Amino acid sequence: MDSHPLVLVVDDDRDIRQSLKIILENNGYRVEAAADGKQAMKLLDTITPNIIILDVMMTTDTEGFDLAHDLRARPGCEETPIIMLTSFLDKVRDEGPDQYQHIMGQQWPAKWIFEKPIEPERLLAKLKAILED
Repeated sequence: MDSHPLVLVVDDDRDIRQSLKIILENNGYRVEAAADGKQAMKLLDTITPNIIILDVMMTTDTEGFDLAHDLRARPGCEETPIIMLTSFLDKVRDEGPDQYQHIMGQQWPAKWIFEKPIEPERLLAKLKAILED
């Protein structure tokens, strides 16, 4: 594992971006953050993250999902590990599954998903395992 891997955090919630930045930096990671898909794509013109942590629902219910698919087609990002964050399961429970069928019916473009609120120890353990693999 790179001694200071670079993590790109993409989440529209400023508090989550800041919390993850603090947790990750305190554990030896370098962090860049973006509030949405457009900012993330612009950042990717200048950085090459070792891993991406990506919220599913941002400006739209599928923005993170769509961005993850775009990343899989972007040169240099095809194999970059993506961890997706979501409160999606809470929304489905609260609002019913019908309006989210377009998400649920597609293959997820990431192997790992964490439900919010995030347990820092679990996330750190998963990051370490992914990057050492």
